[in-house]
Amino acid sequence: MKNTFRLLLALSLLSAFACSKEPEPVTVAVSTGDEAPPPPPVEEPPPPPAVEDPDDVHLEGDHVTIDQMIQFALDSDEILGESAEIIDHLATFINNHQGEIPGLRVIGHTDNQGAAGHNQRLSEARAAAVARALAERGVQIRLEAEGKGKTARLCTENTEECHARNRRVEFLIIPADG
Repeated sequence: MKNTFRLLLALSLLSAFACSKEPEPVTVAVSTGDEAPPPPPVEEPPPPPAVEDPDDVHLEGDHVTIDQMIQFALDSDEILGESAEIIDHLATFINNHQGEIPGLRVIGHTDNQGAAGHNQRLSEARAAAVARALAERGVQIRLEAEGKGKTARLCTENTEECHARNRRVEFLIIPADG
């Protein structure tokens, strides 16, 4: 009888303990078939491909040189559309070489035709136009515009070929401490 009593007591305690615990909630997903499948995991986009240096822009000592002349409208600082590509290439080159080109002085030149004051202002305006065009294409290094007018000619003959050579834009690298 004692054993029966103990057994009943143990069963009562177990039953009381089991009933006192609250059941844990159960979540059940029900599909109606109308739901879209879950979106795929978001992947990081690959880095943009590196843009290779153009073949028509070069680093030569303390200058950046271009294989084409930047063309302007007659007696104007308006850059002609035919020069857009060389300016694009120049901007790409500068952006690829910011460690070597911390700053750039854009120097405009004119031929010796016309008044000295007019040519000086024109060369300054053309240099500023090229500096703006580079900035518009994402160049973020220090850019300075300078005009030399007709004071730094490459040749002195009175020929169209010589005049064309003198009408130019040069690019002088400004050192980081300069």
